[in-house]
Amino acid sequence: MRKFKKMRDRVALRRQHRRIYLSLLLLLCGYVALLNFDAPDKSAEVADIDNKKPEFAAIETKLVSDKGGYFYTNGQSAFGPFTEKMRSRCRELNGGTACDTNEWTKEMYLNTYGEGRCPAGSRLNGIIDYCIDDRDALGPFPENIVAACQREDGGNSCNTDRWNYRFLYRLLKEEGAIATPQGPPPQFVLLAFDGSKSLDAWEKSRQFSQCMKEKDVDVRFTYFISGVYFVTKSDRKLYNPPGNRRAGSSDIGWADSTENIDLRLEQLNLAYKEGHEIGSHAVGHFDGSRWSESDWNQEFDYFDKFIFSAREINDLSGSLEFDRSAIQGFRAPLLGHSKGLYETLRKKGFRYDTSKTAPANYWPQKQNEVWNFPLASLRSATSGGRVLSMDYNFYYLHSKAKPNPAKSDRYEEDTFKTYMKYFE
Repeated sequence: MRKFKKMRDRVALRRQHRRIYLSLLLLLCGYVALLNFDAPDKSAEVADIDNKKPEFAAIETKLVSDKGGYFYTNGQSAFGPFTEKMRSRCRELNGGTACDTNEWTKEMYLNTYGEGRCPAGSRLNGIIDYCIDDRDALGPFPENIVAACQREDGGNSCNTDRWNYRFLYRLLKEEGAIATPQGPPPQFVLLAFDGSKSLDAWEKSRQFSQCMKEKDVDVRFTYFISGVYFVTKSDRKLYNPPGNRRAGSSDIGWADSTENIDLRLEQLNLAYKEGHEIGSHAVGHFDGSRWSESDWNQEFDYFDKFIFSAREINDLSGSLEFDRSAIQGFRAPLLGHSKGLYETLRKKGFRYDTSKTAPANYWPQKQNEVWNFPLASLRSATSGGRVLSMDYNFYYLHSKAKPNPAKSDRYEEDTFKTYMKYFE
């Protein structure tokens, strides 16, 4: 196997620049990377998965595309890494029983890989600079890291293309491939949009991100989507909300048409492929502050059904570019959270929640194994009034939520100064 000098250099020289990830809450925190993985655990082991790379000289690694990403190949066949999303796509393309093996035709592999750097269904972790599928880091891994794995008694697992991400993080850090931060933690600003109904808002926000990228500013958004916007009014009885509400009810309406849903699904795919995050904003936009764990579990089951079966429900072609594992974050409608919510989030594999509020100097922490990133309680730079870090709260503070174009410049200036004071 050829040496991975190029990959090793990339690991050693990974950029230290700030990334701006987004959420309508606009909050400060240190090391948002904690969202992506827990602190390395000495006891964490390499994933014991049957994804061994072939061990004969003809196998080498090849670039997938100019966006990056590598795979094992002998020129005709591809030997991974594979994801469940790729296997699902393989079956859709009538790949047959080969879809369940670890040797595909090179053409099938490239057709199911996706258009980004990471294989379909996985995501890039900017700290370790590897793609993550669930809790596994995907190879190929450079020779010096494989050697480090073997020194750590990783055994035969060192020859697989999937390792536990904590284990890989520890090895990279021990090998000096991840720099230990010096000085105060970097500042991150998070922005998100709740709801997802407006196609115009999808397009404009994505265009803004692309425009900033052309200026070498890495701006990405989190879209907390509502399940009812992927169901038409005629199909509303498919939804039986928690809390003794009647079947087919919603506090924010429904999708206008199946054509509208198709366009919204297209925006979801485009946003995801461009590096934005898709999060959950539940389904019917009800206050869940009195919901039980069972109620929340029911709501999330409907969310999964309406999002990931949207094309079947609405008789549409195509597929999503991501699966359920990509939904990592949640914001409760009306910020209505309860004890039962956090049990449900933990059991369903969510990594963080943004449904609480806290003082501006709050430091993110885990609660019941879920990271808490609350909305900040701020003081208006102009009036001194209390306001949460959400646009509607500023709207209400300034004009009691009534349009007042004559004072729009004043409102904009106050919002800007309030946030800048917060960032200081």
